[in-house]
Amino acid sequence: MRDLPVKQKMFFGSVYICTLIALGYNLIHCKVTVGVENYAGLIFFIVITGLTESVTLYFNKISFSTTFAVTLATYILFGPFEALLISIGGFLIRVLKIDNDTYKHLFNTPWYGTLFNCSMYSISLLIAHCIVDYILARFSYTASKLVISVILFSIIYAIINKMIVASMMKIYTGQSLIYCFMKDIKLALLNYIIMIPFGVILVHLYTQYSYWGIIFILFPVLLVKYTFTYYADSQSQFIQTVESLMNAIEARDNYTEGHSHRVAEVAAILAERMGFNEWKIEKLRIGAMLHDVGKIGISDAILNKPGQLTEEEFTIIKSHPIIGEGIIKGIKNFDDIKMIVRHHHERFDGKGYPDGKKGDELPLEVYIIQIADAIDAMASDRPYRKGLPKDVIIKIIEENMGSQFHPNVARAYLEIAQDSTKLDQIWE
Repeated sequence: MRDLPVKQKMFFGSVYICTLIALGYNLIHCKVTVGVENYAGLIFFIVITGLTESVTLYFNKISFSTTFAVTLATYILFGPFEALLISIGGFLIRVLKIDNDTYKHLFNTPWYGTLFNCSMYSISLLIAHCIVDYILARFSYTASKLVISVILFSIIYAIINKMIVASMMKIYTGQSLIYCFMKDIKLALLNYIIMIPFGVILVHLYTQYSYWGIIFILFPVLLVKYTFTYYADSQSQFIQTVESLMNAIEARDNYTEGHSHRVAEVAAILAERMGFNEWKIEKLRIGAMLHDVGKIGISDAILNKPGQLTEEEFTIIKSHPIIGEGIIKGIKNFDDIKMIVRHHHERFDGKGYPDGKKGDELPLEVYIIQIADAIDAMASDRPYRKGLPKDVIIKIIEENMGSQFHPNVARAYLEIAQDSTKLDQIWE
């Protein structure tokens, strides 16, 4: 921890202190009893939690976990203290596969990271319990009260958990806290809300069938894990195929090697700045990789002509968006990608090609790829000039904001260009 920046040390320290405060407040004011009545149940659910943590699903920075269903079930069955012990114990014994031959576990994780995660679980659970206990203490007991308490606990737990993660991301990325929080809050809430009925089912199965009921439900959980893994592998293979195709196309052009990769990187940075979630960013990456696929139908004589193109040759070059759309038109669920491929040379003022669309006739995704394409064209070296410096590119974007470029997308670029080196690193 001594090598961490001061801000990160202070953040970790404040989280540890908040954990102690939350625990103390719950012990004094929220009637949390410290003690374990069912040691066999405690150990059993720690193992189950460790298993669900170990099969957490990750794809393109998006995670999906069934662990909260177990946390919610143990909270209902045993109360906050034992649920907290089970959450922490399960996290400590998890073995998470990072890639084909790398595993993450307690013994190769920095202690301050492990303590931070345990603190995050503790704060989320204890504060959620305290708020729910305070609110529901004002109402008489009914069946609807139990339902409300379960839903309320889940939502508060999710919000607090996400707020802590957002605070950490703010320190690491320098982005605003609100942006870091709002970026994936919808997906996070959806994950937790989906787990509520599973948590209730776990309670019923454990109450009716003891341990065998819980073991029985693990089979569909593992099935979902391997189904998603197969999907993720298929997506990765598809993306690798797209990259190989674009590498082959760009190899024909002596001056644009790596162009599609750079456009994808610029587009992803802009989309992240504009609050796109990871699913949309991944689609943008694919659209960026394929935006020039139509050039496969342009002859080498025109594509690599060293001098100025004739009007007829330029007309042929301008046909590549339509050719590209035709190439990918048979791929299912590619409507957004096809729109990017066809319209990435349109302009916000309608003076682009091939259809002269303008303004809100096209989605932001198209304008993100359009400006990313233009930025790379300006920043990259050409046979007749060196790549333009950043200050010149900024001036050109400012002058063409609202005409060639969508003002919101241009504004996002200007904000990033002024206070970040992310874009500069793409052309290094």
